[in-house]
Amino acid sequence: MAITEIVKGNGDDAPKRFGVRIGWFVAIWALSTVVFFVMASLLHLLVPK
Repeated sequence: MAITEIVKGNGDDAPKRFGVRIGWFVAIWALSTVVFFVMASLLHLLVPK
């Protein structure tokens, strides 16, 4: 996975361009938000009313 190649070490190999860093931040934030809502939806389906 690409992110593990970027974050290992002390950050010397991190992207230097600000736009790339913002892109990674937005991508990780969006993915975690999607995972949260998917898990909440599945939990909502499993828990009886």
